[in-house]
Amino acid sequence: MLHKQILAAALGLSLVFFTACSSDDDKPETSETLEVKSVQIDARSYEDWVYFSFETGTEVTVDPENFSESLAWDIAFHRNDVRLNCGTSGDGLGGAFTTDKTALSEVFTAPETGYVVDAMKTIMTKFVLPQPIFEEQPANLEVNWLDIDTSSPPPVYTLHNKVFVVKTASGKYAKIKFTNYLGNMNETMIISMSYVYQPDGSRNF
Repeated sequence: MLHKQILAAALGLSLVFFTACSSDDDKPETSETLEVKSVQIDARSYEDWVYFSFETGTEVTVDPENFSESLAWDIAFHRNDVRLNCGTSGDGLGGAFTTDKTALSEVFTAPETGYVVDAMKTIMTKFVLPQPIFEEQPANLEVNWLDIDTSSPPPVYTLHNKVFVVKTASGKYAKIKFTNYLGNMNETMIISMSYVYQPDGSRNF
């Protein structure tokens, strides 16, 4: 009788273990398995944009004269200006949504609607005195991550702490948070960004 009880207990433990393993295998990717990555972008140039792909996790080279025709990039930076592959900036499926969260771990699902696509924005393309040069260029007006008050020298920088959800050129999702505008030597417009990219196309983080 004791032998049968031991055998039954062993079989029961095996079943529990198998069920647990099967259950783990069936779980969709969540914020527990998706990696939080960090990147630093040198966006100091007044003339050039820096293009970045969430899929590759790297900066990408894009023809500046034909950037709107490329689907190789998802987000681009020009000082505190941001460009997404959508609207006036490109043929991609991009867009931006500002959440009310301040930590990436607090955003579990990308919103289904409400994304803002790129429009035209007045940006400084040359810093020359006494009068800087401004141009109208495509940019995203939703990703307002840094305010610069130049009303009196020196400029005052205000880093916003909101998490943004962005759609990529291919319509996938990433959640991003800007963590710094200073480089290692305190240079301004060296952008630090943390992000989580969902490669399977779902809205789940």
